[in-house]
Amino acid sequence: MIVTSWQKGYLVVVMMVLTLVVDAVLYLRAAYLRSAKPTILVAACLGSLPIIVVGGLSFLMESAVAQTIAVDLPNVQARLNEEVLAHTYLGLVSAVFLPFLVIRLLQQFKATT
Repeated sequence: MIVTSWQKGYLVVVMMVLTLVVDAVLYLRAAYLRSAKPTILVAACLGSLPIIVVGGLSFLMESAVAQTIAVDLPNVQARLNEEVLAHTYLGLVSAVFLPFLVIRLLQQFKATT
């Protein structure tokens, strides 16, 4: 399903929407548990960073696919499928984790000033 959506060109858009929804749900749940009010800066960070991370990593995935094709290895289709699956997994994990890391670092910087 992932490889098929990549071949049709929908994978990056689906990943952007999925990471945006997951980040929003996780942040709202954490804010609710801590009885904190979500701020505009955090909302902007959670809205833009997953999209930037997924967009940036999609260029990395395309270059890895191009390199795999250029090397002329046997069973290229299976290797392409593995590249797409690996980069999709790492991209989703990175797009969910990195915005929260940035928010945490910004909170520490704000607390020290």
